[in-house]
Amino acid sequence: MRSLPALLTKITLQTDFSLWFLPLCLVVGIGYALILYSKKTPWSKGVNRLLFSFRAITVSLLCFLLLGPLINQISFFEEKPIVVLAVDDSASIKDAYDSIQFQQVRESINQLQAQLKDEDYDLKIRGLDQYYDDFDEITFQSQSTDLHKILKGIRQDFEQQNLAATILASDGIHNYGSSPQFLTLNYPVYSLAMGDTIPAQDLSITKINYNKIVYQGNQFPLVVDIFNNGYVGEEVFIDVLKSGSVLKTQSITLDVDQEINSFEFILDAELIGIDSYQVNIRPKAGESSTNNNARTAFIEVVDSKQKILIAASSPHPDVKSLRSVIESKEGVEVSTFLSGITEDIPEGPFDLIILHQLPQLTDLPSWLNAAVENSNTWFITGVNDLNNINKLNPVIAYNNFGQSDAVSMNVNPNFELFQIDEDLKFRAANYPPIPAPYGNFEIKNNASIYLYQKIGSAETSRPLLTIYNGDDKKSAVFSGSGFWKWRLQESGQYDEPELFDELFGKLIQYLATKDDKRNFRVNTTDESYFDTESVEFITEVYNELYEKVYDYNIDMEITNSEGEVEEYNYVNSPTENFKIRGLAPGVYNYTASTSLAGKRETAEGSFSVEKLALEDINLTANHQLLRNISNNSGGEFFLLENYSNALERVKALNPRPITRSNETLSSIIENPIWIIVLIALLSAEWFLRKYNGGY
Repeated sequence: MRSLPALLTKITLQTDFSLWFLPLCLVVGIGYALILYSKKTPWSKGVNRLLFSFRAITVSLLCFLLLGPLINQISFFEEKPIVVLAVDDSASIKDAYDSIQFQQVRESINQLQAQLKDEDYDLKIRGLDQYYDDFDEITFQSQSTDLHKILKGIRQDFEQQNLAATILASDGIHNYGSSPQFLTLNYPVYSLAMGDTIPAQDLSITKINYNKIVYQGNQFPLVVDIFNNGYVGEEVFIDVLKSGSVLKTQSITLDVDQEINSFEFILDAELIGIDSYQVNIRPKAGESSTNNNARTAFIEVVDSKQKILIAASSPHPDVKSLRSVIESKEGVEVSTFLSGITEDIPEGPFDLIILHQLPQLTDLPSWLNAAVENSNTWFITGVNDLNNINKLNPVIAYNNFGQSDAVSMNVNPNFELFQIDEDLKFRAANYPPIPAPYGNFEIKNNASIYLYQKIGSAETSRPLLTIYNGDDKKSAVFSGSGFWKWRLQESGQYDEPELFDELFGKLIQYLATKDDKRNFRVNTTDESYFDTESVEFITEVYNELYEKVYDYNIDMEITNSEGEVEEYNYVNSPTENFKIRGLAPGVYNYTASTSLAGKRETAEGSFSVEKLALEDINLTANHQLLRNISNNSGGEFFLLENYSNALERVKALNPRPITRSNETLSSIIENPIWIIVLIALLSAEWFLRKYNGGY
């Protein structure tokens, strides 16, 4: 075993001035002391010489410190070769063995650790997510395995250091993140394979597919994929439970081994909120593990769909085009009212009312007028008499006298309310011209122009589609009509009218969505989290001028499905969201409150926490992956029981320590010893003078 040499240090003095200033400091000190102590004094010559020395040294030292001297210290040391013992501490390792076998696995890795420590290496112990001081700290409880992360992390952690090799103890089951097979590494990986490559007799749920958000009153599918190994010819039952009660059951007689079978359950979305559905495979005799027989789906049931009304003066192709855009969106219900034709009054209230060439010369029906006053609106003007439309909309007014222009569209590049795919905008060049009102116009409020009019190839500043976001409602005006031609043209040229659907789909979505104007809001960054993640809360507090404010004290209560309440307190910050970690799987409701302008404001919400159980799905070891990792990195593959061979291969690399230097530059005056010396010199001089009758 090699030993480190004694630490070597090289110290030099540096200053911004020439070194010739050093003797000048002595000259100044001696000269000053000479002037002071060359006179006749009441004390003896011996005392005078001593006082002369004190003053000369003090003044010289002060002059020296005024030069700003620096000490450059270079320390030389040896860096041992680094060997990383990387251990796959996922739950699949523990689940693959019985208790006696697993203890033998731990003993083998412990012995390897002991032998590595006996060598002159700087040994690092790493799990999937962190480093450990000793292997005994590892518990094998991680619910996912990302070998790419651990190998890339080692490369980054010891970049430009004396990294000799990594010994990776794993079963090769990689179920999270990028594939580690072709990762470029600057160190050899010696794999120690654990686990069994022969598939065990087992039934497992590999995946459940479902929409995370469904609408109240609708039905939704829940698709369950199960994997079978060793149960051909047997009947398997799958149950879906809610709140402990079985909702639905399906069964199948398995006829093929090592195959995935899918089951679709149609369920009802009943109560608003987050529901949890437990999916279980009824256990069979001889299963290697039943941990993978159950999965949980968390589904958020939201309020009824958005309701949109298209009210038109008469049948028009524009109406059909808009219905096609709206009906392609999930969670939207559209109704149509044709003036003078539709007899039944559509049932409101509506999130958005689209008025196509309404109102005309006569006013709107009373029910429609009342609905418009309480809804977001979009006016499609046409080119006829616009007086009533000018009065009703809060966006723009035209004085056109029935005149019109043939215009196409040009997207405002500075529009910020929502974005249009840049790769689709070129399609607008082929849109045919449509009629738009010609005449003077006036934008009533601080509105945003979404589309400009384009006449031939000339771009203009005249608005074609204008949007206003008021305090309570949103409104838009399309100056003209006939945009159905754009959809037809694009469909014929590109099969799918993607630009048209995005232009008007995003507009309708924006107008139909009500802005949250509350002064206090607390929302989670996601509806569902894994139990390995932190639940993150976005907190927004606004003052009476609707400006964001910070450093408010927030009280929060989180309630689980059992009714148990946990209380939290935090201060909202402009740089960091409040986070909670360690919540058990389940559904949670939260209530947050704060005092704002003398009032107690509250915000509520819900979220779910799901168990990340990737390790339960597959317990079959993948030793080929470990072989590929070792081969691609210049290492070798061994079984765990042959760990001594891996140790010998590391020794054969003959890793040697490398000499490094550490340079530090520090100001002398920062060391308090010089202040102490100056005070001591001045104090000694003052004492001698006073003691011998001087002043």
